[in-house]
Amino acid sequence: MNLPRLYLQGVPGKVGGASTKILHLIRLLRSHFDITALLPTTSLFKNQDLRHVLEPYGVLYTILKELPKELNGIGLAICDGEFFTSGHAREMKARGLKVVWSNEMMWAFKGEAEAAKEGLIDRVLFVSEFQAKAFEEMYRGVPSFLVGNYIDPDDYCWRERANPVFTLGRLSRADPVKYPLDFPVFYEEMGLPEVRYRVMAWNHEVQNQYRWHRFGPQWELLPEKKESALKFLYSLDVFLYALGHRVKESWGRAVVEAMLTGAVPVVPAGHQFHKLMVHGESGFICQEFREFKAVIRELYENYPYRQKIARQGAEYAREHLCNSEEHRRRWVEALTF
Repeated sequence: MNLPRLYLQGVPGKVGGASTKILHLIRLLRSHFDITALLPTTSLFKNQDLRHVLEPYGVLYTILKELPKELNGIGLAICDGEFFTSGHAREMKARGLKVVWSNEMMWAFKGEAEAAKEGLIDRVLFVSEFQAKAFEEMYRGVPSFLVGNYIDPDDYCWRERANPVFTLGRLSRADPVKYPLDFPVFYEEMGLPEVRYRVMAWNHEVQNQYRWHRFGPQWELLPEKKESALKFLYSLDVFLYALGHRVKESWGRAVVEAMLTGAVPVVPAGHQFHKLMVHGESGFICQEFREFKAVIRELYENYPYRQKIARQGAEYAREHLCNSEEHRRRWVEALTF
């Protein structure tokens, strides 16, 4: 049987949110589509890690310019900041592909609004109703699908924690807007007598935002992708995800990864997190600082309770958020023309 052709733009891999998502989609969809990975540059052809990632799934990789002038199938791009400015969207369309685009963020990439208006995008995908609402005007008249965010749960197995020191931490992209302006004080004012803080990702811009604060020896500030997400999350007892007022989460991939591994998520209200957990059962959604502090204190002092929530969170994420059959159904529907 000839499967529909899917040209998936991006770099599959085990490090980084977008790369991991592309890899997990390849696993999810390979039985329904003939998938070709479109890489941004030929220099990646020599990348051994990429080869090892793709070979088990029989996925070929190339660059768009090396494909025939006339193509038939779907061109899917996920969170590629240069998809429109590079001309790739236009070239896919000109060669006969149906162009499907998934932004993943809460703001538009350069050239995205113009592409939507011009008709270069045949379908747009959203990870949540929250995100779709933010793009409602831009994509009026463009067919859209709500596909969520698939994470292969087998890559994030639950592990019981045995940290000698209670560890709070968070994982995100290295962007100052992802952090609240009082970030270090927020953590330290939890008032725990013995604690370690681990943060990834950290860079010069984030450091400069907190130049007023002296980070003591209990802090470990790691550069982006210093560790795999799995290794980093295993080092945490609690995923304390305070967010800056300048950002809204479209979904919360790192939060679900934390849940799967057994790091208890404690997150702010006002985003999409109520769709990802049941407060008090699989994680905690807090309205104000006093609530954060009370929750963290209880998790710190009561190990059996913390392990119970960790286990329930992992089971909830695996069953309700990472069900492969449900995600496959959504994606096949979204990519069928």
